[in-house]
Amino acid sequence: MERVLRKGPAETISVARRKVDTALKTRARRTWTKIALGMVRLGPTSNIAHVEYFAVLDGHTLNVQIVLPTLDDAEPTSAEVVFSKDRVEHSVPATLRKMYDGNWYADTTTVFGPAAGRIPLDPGHWTVVLRVGLSSGETRNLTVRRMAPGRARGATPTVLTPPCPDTGMRFRPVVTSFGLAQIHVRGPQVRAEVVRLMLDLGKAEIVGRFVGVPDASGAVAEFSRREAETIHETQVRVDGDIFRIHVPLAEMAPEPGDKSVWDIRIRVAGRRLRVGRYLHDLKNVRATIRSYERRMLMPGGVVFHLRPYYTPAGSLAFTCTGAKPGDTA
Repeated sequence: MERVLRKGPAETISVARRKVDTALKTRARRTWTKIALGMVRLGPTSNIAHVEYFAVLDGHTLNVQIVLPTLDDAEPTSAEVVFSKDRVEHSVPATLRKMYDGNWYADTTTVFGPAAGRIPLDPGHWTVVLRVGLSSGETRNLTVRRMAPGRARGATPTVLTPPCPDTGMRFRPVVTSFGLAQIHVRGPQVRAEVVRLMLDLGKAEIVGRFVGVPDASGAVAEFSRREAETIHETQVRVDGDIFRIHVPLAEMAPEPGDKSVWDIRIRVAGRRLRVGRYLHDLKNVRATIRSYERRMLMPGGVVFHLRPYYTPAGSLAFTCTGAKPGDTA
């Protein structure tokens, strides 16, 4: 607050207004959600199923458990979870179980994505519906809702909805202000994803895979030094979607006592892609994925220390520190 006061009364009032507006908007959203959920409860419940568990794990695997409402005198004989958007539907069979509380439950697990055998949801908002076959011969579509707010997730080192590791798409399960269950889908990403980093006494190699790159032929790696115009290029060996890059250590070696930081990009398919770790569920990739500093011995007796690390955004970088005479570690 002292820093704000030093900027004068006008700035202090502006900051105060922003904080008040934020607090009011947050409270208004919570109030509207409670009202909307109450309106849903007051409506007819014979066609409303309650979702007990609703999550997308590992970036693309949906796990859902739905409690069926009382279906008059009929018994459910089959069930499937249906995803609908703009008159397009995709469905997956669900397993029916009658539990100890007397309620019928529908459970299913399915994988999203464009690959064969998966549910190909394209970008947009997909509504979740439970389609039930009854012993009476009737087929009924049940609206899937969450009638109470979900449990808040505590502090964890992972994000709630990670990207798909295969495509970079993001399948986010959401509940609208009216309690309606939906899957929000974000489109695929184009990435140069690091799979393995191999460091030896006098060499280093990056092994990775291309995601969303249709043709990786002719790929070229660029090692650029920060705060300088120095760029070293090297060819990328490509086998399918797997790439290998030999790090040009001889060109990156600094003078004794000097320090330089290098970023890596790949020119491929008309784009320049940063090389790094992006398709993961970590909140802080730099703090979680750590590599040890290595002592590099180059031809001619040149010695320097190489430390690879990941930026907060996930990009791979190398810090090179020239060894001073007498250094042994």
